[in-house]
Amino acid sequence: MRLKPYLLVVILVALVITPVFADGMFVQSPLYPSDVDYSYSSQLGITELPTTSPENFPENAVLQAIGNTDYPVTPGDGFTLIYSDGKNPVTLELQADSDCRVMIQSVGVVDAAGLTYREFKLQVEDLISKYYTYSAPQLILKNCGVFSVRVSGEVSYTQYVTAWGLSRLSDLAGFASRYASTRSVTLISKDGTRSDYDLYAALRNDSFEDNPLLSPGCEVRFNKAEKIISLGGAVKSPGVYQPLSGESLYQIIEKYGDGLLNSADGRSLSVSNYQNGVYSARQLTIEDAKTYVPADGDAISITSGSQAMPFVTITGAVAAESNTSLAAASRVNYNFIPGETALQLVRNIALMLLPTSDTSAIYILRGSKKIYVDASAALTSAEIGDIYLEQGDIVVIPFSQLTVTVTGAVRNPGSFTYVPDRSTDYYINLAGGFSDVATQGVKVLDKEGNKIKDNSVPADSTIVANKTNLTTNLALVASILSIVSTVLTIVINGHTIATW
Repeated sequence: MRLKPYLLVVILVALVITPVFADGMFVQSPLYPSDVDYSYSSQLGITELPTTSPENFPENAVLQAIGNTDYPVTPGDGFTLIYSDGKNPVTLELQADSDCRVMIQSVGVVDAAGLTYREFKLQVEDLISKYYTYSAPQLILKNCGVFSVRVSGEVSYTQYVTAWGLSRLSDLAGFASRYASTRSVTLISKDGTRSDYDLYAALRNDSFEDNPLLSPGCEVRFNKAEKIISLGGAVKSPGVYQPLSGESLYQIIEKYGDGLLNSADGRSLSVSNYQNGVYSARQLTIEDAKTYVPADGDAISITSGSQAMPFVTITGAVAAESNTSLAAASRVNYNFIPGETALQLVRNIALMLLPTSDTSAIYILRGSKKIYVDASAALTSAEIGDIYLEQGDIVVIPFSQLTVTVTGAVRNPGSFTYVPDRSTDYYINLAGGFSDVATQGVKVLDKEGNKIKDNSVPADSTIVANKTNLTTNLALVASILSIVSTVLTIVINGHTIATW
């Protein structure tokens, strides 16, 4: 089956383009907004969202209610009233109805709406004391009631959730979407009264006035956020925030980000945004930030001073990460402090050097110049040196050229890279093995030509493969000549017979 021409073209283009993407040819600008947690909980600075379901209510709810002066009488609350009628003890089980009214036998109805448990307790005990002198009345909270709250607005869907007497506005944060406002949450009471609360101020600034208790029949409406920005980089409190209208970037850094870190570069504030399918970015200074009012969706990053520091490129026999056993060349960008020297650099990257790094032959490429640096003593002394690093320098750390020379009766004599703790057999094999005239014997000479008695193979040594002696060589030559003579005789005699 033949491929159609256009299909063949598509396949060829795919084969050409795919490796480009597979090799990671694209590098994204750091000005693109990084992954930021925009969840509602993150904006409020809480790691675990509270929930309002009966199974998650505290087991010691009654004890909490008794110990909290703010606990209001709630529909469904159960009470035990104990008092004496003369010499007869009386125990009554009471309960608050949907309107928080409590019926007390022989006394009447007590309206507890809007009263705290403590206020209601004092009122009931005072009432019983008036009816029954010296009755020593005592009202005890036996169980806590629950009620429903309507949640609407910027939520996944409008629903009714269960709350109890100590449920606060922040307990419903788990129902809000990431686009809900943290600065304006509307609470609508049963009678229709509307109040707006700043939930961010309530949780970040401990403003209890902005985190009221919920009441039976109320509705919580999460309004849509007007502006959401992210603040990152060299600030003390990075995060996602909803600044108020008119607040400048400088105010946001100070008020929400708790100020700049000491390492911040006030000359480089990056502001990027994504609007209508297009990314845009701008650079501001800290002075510009005093008048710049961020827009919805701005991603602000304050550059660290270390990111703006000058750097040199180190290449050659150096590992990209310290404590590695890499034996190949790498490239490392090294931020240096102005005034730092080449010897100090070598000392600072000591853990990144390889066993094959030649510190005695380091050199710096600076434009068209080649500046040599002997840093062999830098690792064992505090010497500083007088070659100062400059922006754009390329520091080259060569591989050490330690070799072992193999000569004599081998097939391919030459010099080979030194490998510690290898025997003479290793280097003989690198040289192609013994030749036909070898006696299988070797000797090792140091770099001064002296014989090494223990047959170890240090760097810069020479391995000599012994050849056969003169007598053996002459016998071999005689044998070869005899064979050649016999062959020539046979050839000549054959030619004579053929002629005759």
